[in-house]
Formats: sequence, structure tokens, C-alpha cells
Amino acid sequence: MVTATVIKKISMAVVSSAIIALGTGGLAQAAIIVPNELKATEGDINNGFPFSLDFQGRYQQVFSASAFASLSEPQLISQIAFRPDADFGNAFSSTLSSILINLSTTTSVPDNLSNTFANNVGADNITVFSGPLSLSSADEGLASGPKNFDIVINLQNPFLYDPTKGNLLLDVRNFVRGTTTQFDAQQHLSIIYGDSDSVSRQRSFDPNSATAEEQDTIGLVTKFTFTSVPESSTTLGTLAISVWGAALLKRKHQKKTT
Repeated sequence: MVTATVIKKISMAVVSSAIIALGTGGLAQAAIIVPNELKATEGDINNGFPFSLDFQGRYQQVFSASAFASLSEPQLISQIAFRPDADFGNAFSSTLSSILINLSTTTSVPDNLSNTFANNVGADNITVFSGPLSLSSADEGLASGPKNFDIVINLQNPFLYDPTKGNLLLDVRNFVRGTTTQFDAQQHLSIIYGDSDSVSRQRSFDPNSATAEEQDTIGLVTKFTFTSVPESSTTLGTLAISVWGAALLKRKHQKKTT
């Protein structure tokens, strides 16, 4: 005999699955590259952290909200990607055995991260990837750079980002050493040259450390792929009611036949 409790659990699961499917399937996608000015230009430096150079530790990189000014509304980050450095990058295929990646909205700004990691983490912090991470690159693109953004991380859990709420924090823990290649990166020297700075980073060589050992103004050139959220919450509500109603009818039918 199927109990009412079991029916309720099944029906709620169906509702949740339907809403998730509506929220992520068949919706428009857009990409933003940070720093914005490097969309078709090679960065001025290269960087292996946190996915190469046998790095084991914690890495935080902040991206200025101003770099996402083209977003007209909050959107889901579903993928992040990087590109090899034109001079020191190369084709590779590697699996990093234990990676934890979090995203959150932060009040911390480029070149002024707190060296206490937790102070930079926002209230909306979520784990977007956890486990073995397979990365690769064909090292294709212009010989002088930039190369293609083919070092891709598809997020297990999309992150809803609203630039009006603050800057974006990428928080990576690499628990086991690994090697990939040198990534394209940018080093803004805003104090000397007065240019805008949309990224900066800090790191510790212990993934469980509470504080950073090193800070600088370098940042990975990063491509964020955004997926728009459903335009109307009414659509979600209608879907949920329809699925719930079908579950109730099924429950009534089972009462009559059990």
C-alpha cells in the first residue's frame, strides 16, 4: 500500500525537478570576460595557480562588479573558463583529484582582500564544484595570443549572481597537487599607472589555512557563461500547481484502489 506520506514526497520531488528543469533548460546564454578589455587581447602575465605548478592550497580571486555591468538582471553562472598563456601555455589533459570551488558575492574589492579568507566570503556562498576536476586545452588560437577559452569548468551547481549586490569572489581549494599549464593572466599596476583594476588574488599553500600567505594584483583572465533565470515567477507557480494537482489526483485514485 502506498501511503499518503510517500505520495507527498514523490510529488514534491516532481515539483522540484520540474522547476529546476524550467529554470535551466532552453534559456538564453551570454558570456562575459574579465577583465573586459582582454576579450581579444592577451594578458600581460601568466599564472599557474590554483590549478598548476603542483599548487596545493587555497586561492581567492575577486572580480569587480563593474566588469559585469552588461547584465541587465541577476543571472546564473553555469560555467567558468580560462585560456592558456600564449607564451608559456601548452596543450594538456589532466585530472586534479580533489578540488572544491565556491562562489559568492563579496563586499571585498580588488587589491583590498582581507587576508583572513572567511572575511571575504559572502552570505550567499555556495559550492559550485566538488570532486575530481578534469581540465584540458588544445592550445588553439592566435600564435601571439590570445588563445581560445577551452579550459572549461562546468559548474555542478549554478550560482545566481547580481552585480548590484557586490563583487564576485572565486574561492578555490586544491587539496592534492596537480599540473596543467600556465594560464593567461593580467597584472594591473593601478597605483603606478592609474589604470582600472577589476581583479586581484591571494593564496595560501595550505588548503585548510584561515589566512593568506601571499597577495598581489594578478588575476586569471576568466570567461563566465551566464544563463538567464525564468522571466516570470508566475510560470513557475503555475507549473508547480499543475504538477501538485496531478499528484493529488493520483493520490485520490490510489485511495480508491488500495
